[in-house]
Amino acid sequence: MINSISLIAPAKLNLNLSVKDKLKNGYHSLESDVCFLDLHDKINIEISNLNSIEISDKSTFVLKDENILLQTLNCFNKEFKNKNKFKITLKKDIPIGAGLGGGSSDSAALLLGLRYFYNRNAYNSKKITLTKLKEIGLKIGSDVPACIIGKSLKLTGIGEKLEKIHIAKNYKFLLIYPNRILSTKLVFDNFDFKTENDLDPMYFNKIKIYNSLKFVSQSIEPEIKKILKILKSFEKIIAFGMSGSGSSCFGIFKSSEDFVNDKAFEKLKLKKNYFIWHGNKKEFGYNRIIY
Repeated sequence: MINSISLIAPAKLNLNLSVKDKLKNGYHSLESDVCFLDLHDKINIEISNLNSIEISDKSTFVLKDENILLQTLNCFNKEFKNKNKFKITLKKDIPIGAGLGGGSSDSAALLLGLRYFYNRNAYNSKKITLTKLKEIGLKIGSDVPACIIGKSLKLTGIGEKLEKIHIAKNYKFLLIYPNRILSTKLVFDNFDFKTENDLDPMYFNKIKIYNSLKFVSQSIEPEIKKILKILKSFEKIIAFGMSGSGSSCFGIFKSSEDFVNDKAFEKLKLKKNYFIWHGNKKEFGYNRIIY
């Protein structure tokens, strides 16, 4: 019997983000088209005598605490009266505070892994459905259900309304993170509908590239504006923008050759504090387990 599994937790990219309204509960209603990138964290879950959460020393980024993983584990155990104990190890390669849904994706992958072990010993009538798992995920964070699905989606409401969409494949995504953590709460606390401005939106295969939070995010973290200016200078760039409420920005190209040979890419590589990644989007789905 398998006592240990590893799961992929992919980065979530918001191609656009439109803030619609502020709700009475303090949340904002949103609309966003998202896809998932072949940049991911990895979570290992191993049956143990006690529960523990560790950060791998092979991680690219240092996570100061494991709050969302602990919250996820506690929420799962309480909901399903789970008695199993696990050693959980996170290898963190998605930038932190970058608007890439790393924490939500980690939570989603952990839920999928915990479900695997639970369902293995449960009778059919007691097995946890994916619908139920997404309900639990929403209690942890509004992005968690989308990250459980792991496919291109349109998100509406606070993130709980999900619709599968088609986003063209075979395009290359260039991701730039200035190693500056941007707090989602801080961004929304300072957001003002009056300052929202993006008068010249771009399009990627009929998908509008737009972010309501761009103006306020740039005012908090000026490095974002510098990155967007560099992206704009790429000769063959199709579209570019800022992801979510974080500090990472992205550019979309037809091929890798369209940016690796550009002078702007050389300029980016000189920024020693920048994290730069490029690769493809990917449709992951529910099966994120790698044994």
